[in-house]
Amino acid sequence: MPLNWGYYSRVALVLIGASHHNLSLAKLEILEHRASDVRKHLFNSSSSEHGINGGVLISTCNRFEVYFDTEKFHGAVDHVIEVIREISGLTEVELNQALQVSSGMEVVQHLFAVSAGLESMIIGEAEISGQVRNSFKLAQKEKSTTPLLEQLFQRALANSKVVTHSTGLGAAGRSIVDVGLTIVQDRYGEIAGKPVVVLGTGAYARVVVAALQRRGCHDISVYSSSGRAHQFSQSHNTKEIAGDGLAKAIAQAVLVVACSDNLNPVIEVALVKAVRNGKQILPIIDVGLTSNLMPEVKGMAEVDVIDLEVIRENAPQEYGAEIFQAHEIVQQAVREFDNEQLGRSMDPAVAAMRSHVGIFIDLEVQGVREKSGDEIAAQVEHSLRRVTNALLHTPSVRARTLIRSGDQNDYRQALQVLFGIDLEITKDV
Repeated sequence: MPLNWGYYSRVALVLIGASHHNLSLAKLEILEHRASDVRKHLFNSSSSEHGINGGVLISTCNRFEVYFDTEKFHGAVDHVIEVIREISGLTEVELNQALQVSSGMEVVQHLFAVSAGLESMIIGEAEISGQVRNSFKLAQKEKSTTPLLEQLFQRALANSKVVTHSTGLGAAGRSIVDVGLTIVQDRYGEIAGKPVVVLGTGAYARVVVAALQRRGCHDISVYSSSGRAHQFSQSHNTKEIAGDGLAKAIAQAVLVVACSDNLNPVIEVALVKAVRNGKQILPIIDVGLTSNLMPEVKGMAEVDVIDLEVIRENAPQEYGAEIFQAHEIVQQAVREFDNEQLGRSMDPAVAAMRSHVGIFIDLEVQGVREKSGDEIAAQVEHSLRRVTNALLHTPSVRARTLIRSGDQNDYRQALQVLFGIDLEITKDV
């Protein structure tokens, strides 16, 4: 039976996604709200019917990206886009304008850059690698990854650490919350030693608390509508806000950082009017995946809402040398990944050659076993396999070298002529 050469000889990676570069944050928020539903519809038992072997979905406040492994490019792409449209409620025109499709090594290049923070709203932001890692772990937990996706994400995350340790992009002050805190201090003075309220207890809340503490802010009160503030405060050196204590805490605070993923607004107009009447303007950094404020709050004179749009407008210019160095590291990692994948695509040919020779070894050993017994047969098998491994070592290494020069077809033809091994080439449908 011929081997399916076509499956192994191409990189079956596809990316469909949108980011803050080409879609408003409001519409990205809509996609983020429905990310779980999109994931469940795309990566389930019926996904193979559409040519999807597996996938990973990354959804954050400024990007929505579906990475998947497929043998049927067009059918899979159409299916993914249709699922996103049906579940998100966004129009076909909106999605056609926003969603970008990439394949092959373009996907590798993009994910490596994203994981390193080079595609972020603020270049080098510290949170993105953690968000990519969490998305990957969720896909592993739900068993929606494939060997190809495992290799891709593991290498991307490993490379993000190299970028962080080798450049200044991961230094303090480059994350979204740090930029927000800098804006607050520029407008209202130092926050060190003053009371701050944090809304939320999730992964991003931990980043916020750490950023506040680095700036000398240790009077931090945490509120959670889900009741997790007590447990969070015990492990993060903060104070819990009881269910009825939010108003008092906000009345005393010089800053509120809203980073909860709660779908229901926590800060309402009535609350602000009741506790801030006549007091200094209250800055509110709103960086949650969903806004923790009623829409009307943003227009109130009592508050200064610093959301992602404000942060993007005020993000500092990055140092060109650091970005250049980070890009160089990413490019080198992409080239190495490409070479590894090219080498792996010759594995079926090498395996076929070794398997073909192995058949004759098995027949010879079986004949010796029938004539001379198991002990002699074992000795003969050991000798034959040692000689075979030595003889096939050079052709095996040569196979991986040839594909980098584009001569893999000559190698396949040689196998067909010498051994009668047929490596079938299949076409994408």
